Amino acid sequence: MPYAALNTAFRVSINLNPSSQESWGFLHPECHGRNALVFFSWDLARTIEQQFKLHAQSTVTMQLHEAQKAVDRLLKQYVQIQANPAAFEGQSIELRFEHDEANPDTPMLALKTSPELEALILEAQQEAQASGKLN
Repeated sequence: MPYAALNTAFRVSINLNPSSQESWGFLHPECHGRNALVFFSWDLARTIEQQFKLHAQSTVTMQLHEAQKAVDRLLKQYVQIQANPAAFEGQSIELRFEHDEANPDTPMLALKTSPELEALILEAQQEAQASGKLN
């Protein structure tokens, strides 16, 4: 099932840990403060992609449900490790399918991110991109 994140906060790929593409951002020793926001966006994209691959044989509704559960777990993981409490605590990300007017038969994955978290992620990505940490 093709999908696209409509939320621009999650369209940027990062390469802060080039030695291990299999490692999760929340396991990285520099995953705290502003860095955690960039790692989170990377982990978020990876989480969603993994869930849709794992549940490729399921219905679209089930794929969305499983991806939402995984995103909720990821957000809780960032809260538990206290990567950036002010950024992650009490925040949410809701996944849903929307239809693109140009291609109405292909649903697109949309992320509805709590405004505070979205703003912080966008700011952190802009800073990381300006410093050369983002691809």
